[in-house]
Amino acid sequence: MLNEIKKMAQKGQTTGAKMLAKDIVRSTNQIKKLEQFVGQLSAVSMRISSCSTLNELGDAMNNAAKAMTLVSNKLDTKKLSAMAKVLAKEDMKLDMKSDMMSDVLDSIGEGMDNEEEQEELYNQVLQEAGVQIGDQMVGAGTEKLAAEKTGPQKQLAGVGAVGGGAPGGDAGGDDDLDAMLRSLNQK
Repeated sequence: MLNEIKKMAQKGQTTGAKMLAKDIVRSTNQIKKLEQFVGQLSAVSMRISSCSTLNELGDAMNNAAKAMTLVSNKLDTKKLSAMAKVLAKEDMKLDMKSDMMSDVLDSIGEGMDNEEEQEELYNQVLQEAGVQIGDQMVGAGTEKLAAEKTGPQKQLAGVGAVGGGAPGGDAGGDDDLDAMLRSLNQK
């Protein structure tokens, strides 16, 4: 259209050129108005979608409130508080027992500072109980144990094994075990 306006202006047809120029201005204004209208329509569309989202959110909140009301109606607060108190008591008891066990374990380990004393005590307990250690632990605490050897170890040597006696389980083996237990209790 601009080329036609130029041609008409060169030919001297100014009224036709003015009319075409007015059409161009009109169509440009209409394009601008259409662009504004499209922008307004998109803004309205965004507002509608946000209103729809808010409506859905409101419905979801309403459903959540109903569910919470149902749950609170079914829950007995007295039972819940009683259960919480019982759990707190049991937790306190467990903490106290744990502290007591820690104290006991700590006090047991205080007397034994080195591994040699612990090994010696272990060997002594095994020998007093009648367990034959064999050649694996020769020399572990032998001086002290040799001085403390008493009758029950000699009786075990005669019987042959812990819980000993004949395979039939004679009464003599039980008597030996009873005698050994009595001597241990006296110590």
